[in-house]
Amino acid sequence: MLNDKVDKLIDKYLDEVISIRRHIHQNPELSLNEFETSKLVAKELKKLGLQVQEGVGKTGVVSNLNLNKATKTLMIRADMDALPIQEETSLEFKSKNQGVMHACGHDIHTSILLGVTKVLNEIKDEINGNVKFVFQPAEENNPVGGAPLMIKEGVLENPHVDNAVALHVWDYPTGTVAVKPNAMMSESNRIFITIKGKASHASKPHEGHDAIVCAAYLITQLQTIVSRNTDPSDVVVLTLSKINGGIRYNVLPYEVSIEGTVRCSSVAACESLPDRIEEVISNVCHIHGCDYEYEFNHGYPVTFNDPKLTKLVKKSLINSIGEDNLVEMDNPDTGGEDFSFFAREVPSCFMFLGCKSEKNKDTCILHNSKFDCDEDCIKTGIKAIVNIVIDYFK
Repeated sequence: MLNDKVDKLIDKYLDEVISIRRHIHQNPELSLNEFETSKLVAKELKKLGLQVQEGVGKTGVVSNLNLNKATKTLMIRADMDALPIQEETSLEFKSKNQGVMHACGHDIHTSILLGVTKVLNEIKDEINGNVKFVFQPAEENNPVGGAPLMIKEGVLENPHVDNAVALHVWDYPTGTVAVKPNAMMSESNRIFITIKGKASHASKPHEGHDAIVCAAYLITQLQTIVSRNTDPSDVVVLTLSKINGGIRYNVLPYEVSIEGTVRCSSVAACESLPDRIEEVISNVCHIHGCDYEYEFNHGYPVTFNDPKLTKLVKKSLINSIGEDNLVEMDNPDTGGEDFSFFAREVPSCFMFLGCKSEKNKDTCILHNSKFDCDEDCIKTGIKAIVNIVIDYFK
């Protein structure tokens, strides 16, 4: 049976794939600088006899399996970039690049997709369509992202992509995959606020307009937007995570800057939030006699899972990893993903791959200097995607 053959092929390549993962982890590269990672990926694909496009979206790599069967094409995407974080794990293969770390698991994603290519290449005669492998740069480069760069350079054409699938490691138990139809992840936006007051001696605050007091009130008032101005059933987060102001203990500052992020998963919330935030800023600043500057930067859109494709994916996951290992999410996650740009163009499905176990239960925190991913998830990821491909073309 094909399923038994797939399992044997995964076992055949698993050690090799884990070795590739560890090499990538040890040699992380930042967004749009994934030059060595791209070379490694291209080399592995060429070893399989596949034709390879390099430099797509600057450092992206693209290849096709069964291009001669391109009546229908399923795209599988993996991201390759790391983060500007100094690694603080005790792994034998920890990062050798100062201040750069795979703290979001993209090394896992890249190695899984290479494992998928190796397995599918051995059973390509039994796959009734074309599979497009996309190794994407700059997922962490919000709000630009690497996906739009690749789309602009035609990654969804030649041949035309009918559907797309991707996964991301997450703090679910190893061996599980989580997914839901419709909104899977939130729109990821940034806000920049500058409060402009009037400086004075700190002993005579009545002669100035205190930008710090204004900022304190504003930070508090902006929290009411989520608690009082949005539908409780919507997933909305407004976090102000950076504030700068003041030059000396006895000087009333004339300016305070605030930065933060806004996450939303519904069209109504995403459309209404920018204006409502400015309305609150304007009113608070007016009360305190201050002016302001405000910028709302739209980042990655909502990651939307096509219901029809997601239904097929869920059925495939149940058959491949078991119903007990399928996590059906109730609400969208508040994280953002630039796979959302692909999902706006073609019906897509994005999944979370569990990578937490007793080995790493205290260090399975994404974007953390101690992030450690249980490599057992690699086998689950390869198995899940290979079987999704098989079921998709049935």
